[in-house]
Amino acid sequence: MVAHFSWGSTVLGTDIQVQVFPGQQERLVEKLKAIYKGQRHTFPGTIERYIFKENTTRASVNIWLIWKDTEMPDEAVREQAFAAFKAELADVLDWETAHISTKEGIIYT
Repeated sequence: MVAHFSWGSTVLGTDIQVQVFPGQQERLVEKLKAIYKGQRHTFPGTIERYIFKENTTRASVNIWLIWKDTEMPDEAVREQAFAAFKAELADVLDWETAHISTKEGIIYT
């Protein structure tokens, strides 16, 4: 496998871990499928977006948003997009439990 270094730009990732309201796992999946099908909440400037479910007793999801720093919109645009996403999923995700962190990529392949 050949590694591709990103010397001209930096890859940035936002990792959001949030708990699913009890009994709302199926509804969450339905809503996410509808969002995907409608191509809503694509987060301007992202190069990749993932949502993973945790396989634990307390249901939660991890949301990964990946940008190149050269394509990442300003903070106001990112916050507006995230606010709309949160609002659409407010009945299934407990945003009060959200833990958000930003990471800087060193290398990607």
